Amino acid sequence: MPNYYQALPELSADEIGQHQENIAKQGFSIMENAIDADFLSALQAELELLEEVRPGGDIPPAPFTGFHTRRWFDLLNDGDIWQQVGIHPWVLAVLSQVLGDGFLLSTMGTAVIGPGEEAQGIHCDDMVYMLPRPHPNLVCNTMWALDDFTEENGATRIVPGSNLAETDPEATQPPESFDTIGLKMPAGSIAFVLGTTYHGAGANQSNDTRYALTINYCNGRMRQQENLMLGVRQERLMSFPTELQDILGLKICQGAGHIFALDPREEMIRRYGTGDAQDPYLERRNALRREARGSSEQS
Repeated sequence: MPNYYQALPELSADEIGQHQENIAKQGFSIMENAIDADFLSALQAELELLEEVRPGGDIPPAPFTGFHTRRWFDLLNDGDIWQQVGIHPWVLAVLSQVLGDGFLLSTMGTAVIGPGEEAQGIHCDDMVYMLPRPHPNLVCNTMWALDDFTEENGATRIVPGSNLAETDPEATQPPESFDTIGLKMPAGSIAFVLGTTYHGAGANQSNDTRYALTINYCNGRMRQQENLMLGVRQERLMSFPTELQDILGLKICQGAGHIFALDPREEMIRRYGTGDAQDPYLERRNALRREARGSSEQS
């Protein structure tokens, strides 16, 4: 697997500071030219493979998640490329300022929105924690544009400055209830959307499918939305890059997450050594997921 970040320049302190300021003031920020052409092509190929092995995505159609949207999860158990997705250097540099040291990868998913998909209800990503506002930054989502995000193909609707609102939106109201803008950006961009920002996927009124990823991170003291520590076999997890292990929970966050009052990595190395990327169960997993999705759609 090539290192897709090898030629990526470092973000300057001024660039990191500008994204941090944008996120604090308006609830979002966009980084262009974050995913090069080779990386984009490899991700598109991976999505095509996912469609072959788990057609239609991992969850059945539903009003909030979409009726024409394919969402795949548990991606760290798929191609090795997903290990690189989770540790984009520009993303990690900005999030260390937004979420603080010891932040975690919370969930990795796709947002492949087909023609005819309706707009998603407006919501906030940290509403899952049901905490009153205002509160410290708990969540920051990153949206990877594998295609151009346009008004026609379902660019995410954002309510600028809503991260400063005193309350969450009620349930999932339609975008028409708010003064939204489209999060328009060229393919290869990554957008940060703070967990308190009102937003929702736009309607795809084009004739084309729009490809994107949603890679979500949380403060190190919060529970991850996707149970990544249990979802990945421990021996396999120990074969991952150190930076990825850190944001999966093998690094203490100000006293939280220890084993024997030490970084979990020390005990994990004693138990599993440097790990083994092979997991025999994964040969059965895709068939079981297809079965489970089919049952949900029939019930």
